[in-house]
Amino acid sequence: VYGRHLIRGHVSVTVAPGGVGKSSNGIVEAIEKSSGRRLLADWCAPDLRVWVWNLEDPREELERRLIAAMLHHDVAPNEIEGRLFVDSGQERGLCLATQTRDGASINRREIDELGQEIARRKIDVLIVDPFVSAHRVNENDNGAVDLVAKELARLADRYNIAIELVHHTRKINGDEPTTEHSRGGSALVFASRSARVLTKMTAVQ
Repeated sequence: VYGRHLIRGHVSVTVAPGGVGKSSNGIVEAIEKSSGRRLLADWCAPDLRVWVWNLEDPREELERRLIAAMLHHDVAPNEIEGRLFVDSGQERGLCLATQTRDGASINRREIDELGQEIARRKIDVLIVDPFVSAHRVNENDNGAVDLVAKELARLADRYNIAIELVHHTRKINGDEPTTEHSRGGSALVFASRSARVLTKMTAVQ
């Protein structure tokens, strides 16, 4: 549905260090998908309905970013009306799985409610930002993270949507980031259909 990155029925991951603009990039791409305007990608499917669920920032901040991106790209409100949905985790959190000494388990009620909302809004693309705030499992436990990622992949397949997970890198001490620098275990990247990295541009020499 979006370049070579987002595919219906699959989970994709965007990895980046802090301060690079993961959330802002996600909002611009959401505007692009829901408006049908080509802003960043080489190709975008038409008539997409997009749901951005930011689990860190308050609604006021999300609305500021949304308005700023629309003004910058000259996108009118009517171009995304009824097609772009933005929610804040400060109003309603998301916990897809929990972990105890007995192991990790999927929060089935949460998954079912998420699916119902996807169906009600007729969503094509779900963006969850950041992934670490969408569960309560040990992110260094590859088995637990794989459990969550595979459950999201099943959700994507069941509702024929593309799911984008925004993920942090670990501390990289000035190195050039790659998907191998993703925070926690490697299971999330391995379980995704597509993984990409955002990084700051280097200075022109």
